[in-house]
Amino acid sequence: MLVLGTSNEHKVAEFTRVLKGISIASLAEVNCDLDVAETGTTYRDNAILKARAFAKATGAWVLSDDTGLEVVALNGAPGVFSARYAGQQATGSENVQKLLLDMKDVVDRRATFHCALALANPQGEVVLESSGVLPGTILERPVGQGGFTYDFVFFEQKSGCTLAEMPAFAVDQLSHRAVAVKAILPQMQTLLS
Repeated sequence: MLVLGTSNEHKVAEFTRVLKGISIASLAEVNCDLDVAETGTTYRDNAILKARAFAKATGAWVLSDDTGLEVVALNGAPGVFSARYAGQQATGSENVQKLLLDMKDVVDRRATFHCALALANPQGEVVLESSGVLPGTILERPVGQGGFTYDFVFFEQKSGCTLAEMPAFAVDQLSHRAVAVKAILPQMQTLLS
Protein backbone atom coordinates (compact mmCIF):
# COMPACT_ATOMS: atom_id res chain seq x y z
CA MET A 1 0.00 0.00 0.00
CA LEU A 2 1.10 3.55 -0.79
CA VAL A 3 0.24 6.45 1.51
CA LEU A 4 -0.14 9.84 -0.14
CA GLY A 5 1.71 12.41 1.98
CA THR A 6 -0.89 15.16 1.67
CA SER A 7 -4.09 16.18 3.40
CA ASN A 8 -5.25 18.10 0.32
CA GLU A 9 -8.35 16.27 -0.96
CA HIS A 10 -7.90 17.61 -4.51
CA LYS A 11 -4.35 16.25 -4.70
CA VAL A 12 -5.48 12.89 -3.26
CA ALA A 13 -8.15 12.63 -5.98
CA GLU A 14 -5.70 13.49 -8.77
CA PHE A 15 -2.98 11.14 -7.52
CA THR A 16 -5.53 8.34 -7.11
CA ARG A 17 -6.59 8.71 -10.75
CA VAL A 18 -3.02 8.85 -12.08
CA LEU A 19 -1.61 6.03 -9.91
CA LYS A 20 -3.77 3.35 -11.50
CA GLY A 21 -3.11 -0.17 -10.26
CA ILE A 22 -1.52 0.96 -6.99
CA SER A 23 -3.37 0.54 -3.69
CA ILE A 24 -3.54 4.01 -2.13
CA ALA A 25 -4.45 5.48 1.25
CA SER A 26 -4.63 9.09 2.38
CA LEU A 27 -3.03 10.36 5.60
CA ALA A 28 -6.51 10.53 7.14
CA GLU A 29 -7.17 6.89 6.26
CA VAL A 30 -4.06 5.79 8.17
CA ASN A 31 -4.84 8.15 11.07
CA CYS A 32 -1.77 10.30 10.53
CA ASP A 33 -2.27 13.92 11.56
CA LEU A 34 1.41 14.83 11.64
CA ASP A 35 2.06 18.44 10.59
CA VAL A 36 5.35 18.67 8.70
CA ALA A 37 6.86 22.17 8.46
CA GLU A 38 7.83 22.98 4.88
CA THR A 39 11.15 24.61 5.70
CA GLY A 40 12.95 23.66 2.48
CA THR A 41 14.14 26.25 -0.02
CA THR A 42 13.07 24.15 -3.02
CA TYR A 43 10.08 22.01 -3.97
CA ARG A 44 12.40 18.99 -3.87
CA ASP A 45 13.51 19.81 -0.30
CA ASN A 46 9.91 20.04 0.91
CA ALA A 47 8.79 16.87 -0.89
CA ILE A 48 11.66 14.96 0.73
CA LEU A 49 10.96 16.43 4.20
CA LYS A 50 7.33 15.31 3.99
CA ALA A 51 8.02 11.87 2.49
CA ARG A 52 10.58 11.02 5.19
CA ALA A 53 8.46 12.28 8.07
CA PHE A 54 5.20 10.63 6.96
CA ALA A 55 6.95 7.33 6.16
CA LYS A 56 8.54 7.19 9.63
CA ALA A 57 5.22 8.14 11.26
CA THR A 58 3.15 5.57 9.36
CA GLY A 59 5.65 2.78 8.71
CA ALA A 60 4.42 2.72 5.11
CA TRP A 61 5.64 3.66 1.65
CA VAL A 62 4.85 7.35 1.19
CA LEU A 63 4.65 9.54 -1.90
CA SER A 64 4.84 13.25 -1.09
CA ASP A 65 4.84 16.26 -3.33
CA ASP A 66 5.57 19.91 -3.13
CA THR A 67 3.94 22.06 -5.73
CA GLY A 68 4.15 25.72 -6.54
CA LEU A 69 3.39 28.42 -9.05
CA GLU A 70 6.16 30.63 -10.44
CA VAL A 71 5.26 33.85 -12.24
CA VAL A 72 7.88 35.38 -14.53
CA ALA A 73 6.91 39.02 -13.80
CA LEU A 74 7.05 38.36 -10.04
CA ASN A 75 10.61 36.97 -10.24
CA GLY A 76 9.36 33.43 -9.61
CA ALA A 77 6.97 34.26 -6.77
CA PRO A 78 4.98 32.84 -5.11
CA GLY A 79 7.23 29.75 -5.62
CA VAL A 80 7.73 27.53 -2.56
CA PHE A 81 5.44 29.90 -0.65
CA SER A 82 2.49 29.30 -3.02
CA ALA A 83 0.27 27.77 -0.30
CA ARG A 84 1.15 30.61 2.11
CA TYR A 85 1.40 33.51 -0.36
CA ALA A 86 -1.23 35.67 1.37
CA GLY A 87 -0.16 34.56 4.86
CA GLN A 88 0.50 31.46 6.96
CA GLN A 89 -3.19 30.54 7.34
CA ALA A 90 -4.36 31.94 3.99
CA THR A 91 -7.10 30.19 2.04
CA GLY A 92 -6.71 29.30 -1.63
CA SER A 93 -9.04 32.14 -2.53
CA GLU A 94 -6.97 34.64 -0.52
CA ASN A 95 -3.79 33.46 -2.27
CA VAL A 96 -5.42 33.96 -5.68
CA GLN A 97 -6.68 37.43 -4.69
CA LYS A 98 -3.16 38.46 -3.62
CA LEU A 99 -1.68 37.09 -6.85
CA LEU A 100 -4.18 39.00 -9.00
CA LEU A 101 -3.58 42.17 -6.98
CA ASP A 102 0.21 41.80 -7.36
CA MET A 103 -0.28 41.34 -11.13
CA LYS A 104 -2.81 44.17 -11.54
CA ASP A 105 -0.83 46.11 -14.14
CA VAL A 106 1.42 43.29 -15.37
CA VAL A 107 1.54 42.69 -19.13
CA ASP A 108 3.82 39.61 -19.20
CA ARG A 109 1.58 37.01 -17.53
CA ARG A 110 3.67 33.88 -18.19
CA ALA A 111 3.78 31.40 -15.35
CA THR A 112 4.77 27.81 -14.65
CA PHE A 113 3.41 25.19 -12.27
CA HIS A 114 6.11 23.01 -10.70
CA CYS A 115 5.78 19.70 -8.85
CA ALA A 116 8.47 17.71 -7.08
CA LEU A 117 7.77 14.16 -5.90
CA ALA A 118 9.61 12.02 -3.36
CA LEU A 119 8.91 8.36 -2.61
CA ALA A 120 10.11 7.11 0.77
CA ASN A 121 10.23 3.52 1.96
CA PRO A 122 8.75 2.55 5.38
CA GLN A 123 12.10 3.38 7.05
CA GLY A 124 11.90 6.94 5.78
CA GLU A 125 14.58 6.62 3.09
CA VAL A 126 13.82 8.47 -0.14
CA VAL A 127 14.28 5.97 -2.98
CA LEU A 128 12.71 7.78 -5.95
CA GLU A 129 12.34 11.40 -6.98
CA SER A 130 10.88 13.18 -9.99
CA SER A 131 9.53 16.51 -11.09
CA GLY A 132 7.05 17.94 -13.54
CA VAL A 133 6.37 21.34 -15.07
CA LEU A 134 3.35 22.90 -16.76
CA PRO A 135 3.71 26.25 -18.57
CA GLY A 136 0.83 28.69 -18.90
CA THR A 137 -0.35 32.23 -18.27
CA ILE A 138 -2.22 33.96 -15.47
CA LEU A 139 -5.65 35.34 -16.35
CA GLU A 140 -6.99 38.61 -14.92
CA ARG A 141 -9.88 36.88 -13.13
CA PRO A 142 -10.79 33.34 -11.98
CA VAL A 143 -12.53 31.05 -14.50
CA GLY A 144 -13.92 27.52 -14.04
CA GLN A 145 -15.52 25.28 -11.44
CA GLY A 146 -13.02 22.44 -10.87
CA GLY A 147 -9.55 22.41 -9.41
CA PHE A 148 -8.28 24.46 -6.48
CA THR A 149 -6.36 27.63 -5.65
CA TYR A 150 -4.40 28.91 -8.67
CA ASP A 151 -6.12 26.47 -11.10
CA PHE A 152 -8.87 29.10 -11.59
CA VAL A 153 -6.45 31.68 -13.03
CA PHE A 154 -3.89 29.39 -14.68
CA PHE A 155 -4.56 29.20 -18.43
CA GLU A 156 -3.02 26.24 -20.28
CA GLN A 157 -2.38 26.93 -23.99
CA LYS A 158 -2.75 23.42 -25.52
CA SER A 159 -6.17 22.81 -23.96
CA GLY A 160 -7.29 26.42 -24.37
CA CYS A 161 -8.69 26.60 -20.84
CA THR A 162 -7.80 27.04 -17.19
CA LEU A 163 -6.94 24.02 -15.08
CA ALA A 164 -10.22 24.65 -13.27
CA GLU A 165 -12.12 24.24 -16.56
CA MET A 166 -10.12 21.23 -17.74
CA PRO A 167 -11.80 17.81 -17.53
CA ALA A 168 -10.15 15.29 -15.20
CA PHE A 169 -8.88 13.10 -18.04
CA ALA A 170 -6.98 16.08 -19.50
CA VAL A 171 -5.57 17.11 -16.10
CA ASP A 172 -4.34 13.52 -15.71
CA GLN A 173 -2.40 13.85 -18.97
CA LEU A 174 -1.07 17.41 -18.80
CA SER A 175 -0.66 18.55 -15.20
CA HIS A 176 2.69 19.06 -13.52
CA ARG A 177 1.74 16.33 -11.00
CA ALA A 178 0.78 13.89 -13.76
CA VAL A 179 4.09 14.51 -15.57
CA ALA A 180 6.04 13.90 -12.34
CA VAL A 181 4.11 10.70 -11.54
CA LYS A 182 4.51 9.25 -15.03
CA ALA A 183 8.28 9.74 -14.84
CA ILE A 184 8.57 7.26 -11.93
CA LEU A 185 5.40 5.17 -12.18
CA PRO A 186 7.01 2.00 -13.62
CA GLN A 187 9.72 2.02 -10.92
CA MET A 188 7.11 2.66 -8.22
CA GLN A 189 5.00 -0.27 -9.41
CA THR A 190 8.05 -2.53 -9.22
CA LEU A 191 9.00 -1.33 -5.72
CA LEU A 192 5.47 -1.66 -4.38
CA SER A 193 4.66 -5.05 -5.91
